[in-house]
Amino acid sequence: MSYEQLSSLPANTTITFIGTYPNRTGIRIRKFKVDPDPQNKNRIKHSEEKSILLEFNGSVLSKVEIQITTEDTEIEQKTKTKITDSTPLDDSVNDMVIQFSGIDGSDSFPLSTLRNDSIKQERNDFKKDFYIKFLLDFYSQLASINALQKSSGNPNQKKMFKQLNQSLGY
Repeated sequence: MSYEQLSSLPANTTITFIGTYPNRTGIRIRKFKVDPDPQNKNRIKHSEEKSILLEFNGSVLSKVEIQITTEDTEIEQKTKTKITDSTPLDDSVNDMVIQFSGIDGSDSFPLSTLRNDSIKQERNDFKKDFYIKFLLDFYSQLASINALQKSSGNPNQKKMFKQLNQSLGY
């Protein structure tokens, strides 16, 4: 994103830039949902967060990292899944690494280890049922953020352009 700063964001969304403007090297977009405890509104019962980190080497996308975290404070259980693609522009997405941690332990494996044969299409199902949908969700989030920046911009600039355009009428 070529904005020096963001003036407004969609609800339940945060953005963190990596590096300083104009030489940023990445952006992390987080979306979250928090469910308060019905008995105590000051206490969180359950929370979910999903984020995407896009890192760049110059103007070339060099890394994509997806992270999904859920937390249930009643049973003190936190589950985290992280998917890292260190070569997002190559022809194969099978080199992504999936890491999982939860109450039952943790695991890490490359996507290429999922079955993808005539009997079981785990790898293709993962891409089709999750990965592409996740990327499309964050693409629409980026489009919303971009639209908000254009519509909410600097109010003085809007007034100036309005005055300049009105001056063309006489």
